[in-house]
Amino acid sequence: MRNRLSMLLLMAFVFVQGLCLRASAQTNDYDDSAPVQVGFVVITPPAGFAGELIVFETFGLNQGGTQIYQAGIIPGDLTTEAMIFVNKSSRLSRDVGFALVNPGAVQAKVTMILWDANGIFVGTKIIFVPLRNQVARFVSELFSGVSVPDEFTGTLTLESDSPVGLTVLRRRGPSFSTMPITNLSPSKEIPVILPGVGGPGAILLPHFVAGGGGASEIVIVNNSNQNLINLRVDLFKQDGTPLTTRMNHLSNSIFFATLIRPGGVFTLAPRDANGDSRF
Repeated sequence: MRNRLSMLLLMAFVFVQGLCLRASAQTNDYDDSAPVQVGFVVITPPAGFAGELIVFETFGLNQGGTQIYQAGIIPGDLTTEAMIFVNKSSRLSRDVGFALVNPGAVQAKVTMILWDANGIFVGTKIIFVPLRNQVARFVSELFSGVSVPDEFTGTLTLESDSPVGLTVLRRRGPSFSTMPITNLSPSKEIPVILPGVGGPGAILLPHFVAGGGGASEIVIVNNSNQNLINLRVDLFKQDGTPLTTRMNHLSNSIFFATLIRPGGVFTLAPRDANGDSRF
């Protein structure tokens, strides 16, 4: 009897020790030496949850193992006409970056018109965004062939023949900050992109970064009074193909929140060996 009890205790000890070893050997999702991947995110809730989610993303850059530069990515409605503030300075390393996502089934022709602080026309550029693709540019990069002063303040208006998603970040040196967007067109829903992806209630995050010292954290809050089951999160590269990376100790391009209770939160982010994110 004693021998049997001793054996059971030994087996229990080995089992617990194994769990501890596996926990201590948890994979670190961060790989700052990996090539940078840029793209966008589509969050698809089950039916009945349209307008019931609070979603935002934090984009960050790493320096010396610490996430020291961060900015929020706020989802917005698809637009065919919008305006943003522009401020660039070579002397002060200021610029404005934007990301455009075309979730539709046809190519989008986007006309970007630059105006100075007095409302005087400066120049026009056209960007073609292929179906289900993302394009990211700095204003200085986009208008490099136009005579724009190094020290410039004004506005940029966007006109598109197909609804696009837009996010804007203001840069000063290596740091970024979130900028508002004025949508001048009626709101439009995200179309179905793939079976089970997009459609009514879906949310688009137009910019996502992984690798190369960059990382993104996605936060989803269930603002309804019912359990949210099997919410889907899809990551896409700029060319619309799946973007595979490690988040929450899983490597995939598709992630699921199996259950978010009313008022509950689901966070998706790269995590270190202790289960912590840099955000």
